[in-house]
Amino acid sequence: MDEPDLGDARLILRRGHVWRRNVVERRRRGMVRAVALSSVIVAAALAGCGERTVGHDPRLVQQLDPVLHRLDDTGAIVAASVVELPEGRELYACNIDEPVMPASNMKLVTSSVALEMLGPDYIFRTHLAHDGENLWLIGTGDPAVGDPAIARQNGESVESVLDRWADDLLAKGIAHVPGKLMYFDGAFENLQIAPSWPHDDLVHWYAAPVSGLNFNDNCVDITVSPAGMNQPAEYEVVPAVTDLVVVNECVSGREEAPSISRMPYANVFVLGGGCAKRKALKSKPVIDPGAFFADALRTHLATRGITIDGPTESSPRPLDGRMPPNPARVIAIHETPMSDVMWRTNKSSQNLFAECLRKLVGQVYDAQHGLDRPGSWESGRRATHAFLRRHGIDDTGLVTVDGSGLSREDRVTARLITDLLRFMANHENAEAFRASLAEPGQTGTLRSRMKDLSGHVFAKTGYIRGVRALSGYVHTRSDRWLCFSFIYNDIGGSVKPFEALQDEAVHVLCDWPELAEPAPVATSAPSRGAHD
Repeated sequence: MDEPDLGDARLILRRGHVWRRNVVERRRRGMVRAVALSSVIVAAALAGCGERTVGHDPRLVQQLDPVLHRLDDTGAIVAASVVELPEGRELYACNIDEPVMPASNMKLVTSSVALEMLGPDYIFRTHLAHDGENLWLIGTGDPAVGDPAIARQNGESVESVLDRWADDLLAKGIAHVPGKLMYFDGAFENLQIAPSWPHDDLVHWYAAPVSGLNFNDNCVDITVSPAGMNQPAEYEVVPAVTDLVVVNECVSGREEAPSISRMPYANVFVLGGGCAKRKALKSKPVIDPGAFFADALRTHLATRGITIDGPTESSPRPLDGRMPPNPARVIAIHETPMSDVMWRTNKSSQNLFAECLRKLVGQVYDAQHGLDRPGSWESGRRATHAFLRRHGIDDTGLVTVDGSGLSREDRVTARLITDLLRFMANHENAEAFRASLAEPGQTGTLRSRMKDLSGHVFAKTGYIRGVRALSGYVHTRSDRWLCFSFIYNDIGGSVKPFEALQDEAVHVLCDWPELAEPAPVATSAPSRGAHD
């Protein structure tokens, strides 16, 4: 089957809109849910869950339906699937073939493709080289250089890599560069912002531009400290760079919280509010990641007494036109293991990491087909569809325009997600994949959820406006394994009530198959207000 083009994507989106409108209208009219099991199953079918087969577990259906559909009267819809492992028996299904926005559950797809195509032992490399006159900074798409979370894990700072490089230069007797600082960020396409990312997101850290050279998640971190009463607050910028403007309107001693904003399309950051104590502000993205990395390198080297006479320039080609560079010219290499990129993608849900994986697998896919060109979102899309079809995973409802799920044009089905999770559970890299997922009460996006299920749940969360997704694995109390996907769309207000429903449903799964008799089911769904 041919891969879907944009026309296919628009058709899927239109069908999804009609489906959601029809489902909401049916739910507004109300659906009778009787206590008898046969009536429960019939009512579930009327709710759009007609995909159920004789393989479904009746008691699980009876337990999950009242939970997952408790807030149907708000107009939100749910797509859900539960599959027993390793057999693959479908225990529960609701709207599993309807395309829904996945939010960061798209990262499950992206990371699975990357883990198979690159392998768990893949190493991302960023090179510092010298051609006798110029200093070169050469990227291959590593998203993790100077990443704060990885740096903390290793007992380092964001700028530790720059210190090591300064040490390496001085060890080779290079304290003066008579030429330029050249940088190559062309491992990926020039398009660094996905066209469908919401415009309002582009000034926030989670929509940082994607480049072949990345440093500190392509963000600046500004910390304010109080000075004299009613005086401008003092501030510190990490990493230290020169191509940046800070407009400081933050007043020391004022009780209101400090704030930070970035001007559209410029590295101009405005500090506001008050400052009564030292406070780290939200990270803000920069405009040009490659230039930003080179600026940070040059600025840091100067603090170590290493001077560069010429300007900083971008090069359309790597040093000597080859990748990797000639080892004789390499001064230092920063290496990031695949495992670090995987946990930052899935546990932390860091969008930049997912987008770099998306473009890198696109580059590898093109190379496998004889094409030597930068990685792109489009080539990553082709690689993704090829991966799914190669392994017999139905991609009919998939629309993947980015790797992170930030785009509101992305679509998945609950069937695709659980089919993928089942495939990865049997994959040779199954342990590496599961280790990248968040666990309740641990570091990651589940650290504040389901803490009593630590060691039982390994999952990926997802959130954008109107969407709350949770998909992953459950190790039941009876030592069985399930995979699941619970994705809510069309949430009109806070997603917190739906997050609570997901957590309650996962608790039900954890007790499977030793489920208690369910409480009597109400004849109509309770109002949302009862669960606020």
